[in-house]
Amino acid sequence: MVTDAQRIANYIAGYVPTTVGLKIASMLSGMKSYFAPAISDLVRVELLIQGILNLNGIQPIQYPFYLDFGRELWKRQWKGIDGASLLLFAKPLRAKYVSWGLELTKLDEIALTVFGLSIPPP
Repeated sequence: MVTDAQRIANYIAGYVPTTVGLKIASMLSGMKSYFAPAISDLVRVELLIQGILNLNGIQPIQYPFYLDFGRELWKRQWKGIDGASLLLFAKPLRAKYVSWGLELTKLDEIALTVFGLSIPPP
């Protein structure tokens, strides 16, 4: 059986700065190639949401909350969740944001226009 001292030593050995630097360096090209398309898509989504908010007269102080709703949907969609699974996630997510005072119709418009989701009525 491994003692606590051995476990601590193994942990410390795994986090030596040179070891961590080599691990990060080996992952860096993959991280960079994933980041650019993800951010481009997220910015596209946020601009669409902002356009909807501008057209509907939503106060700018509420923008971050509507954007967060969109970001949560985007995150799931970006990770490959779609269809019925995304709808199962979207319905309680919408309820959460409605409970925070956001307009149900605007959330539904964002879901439909930006993500192609028709969330069933509450």
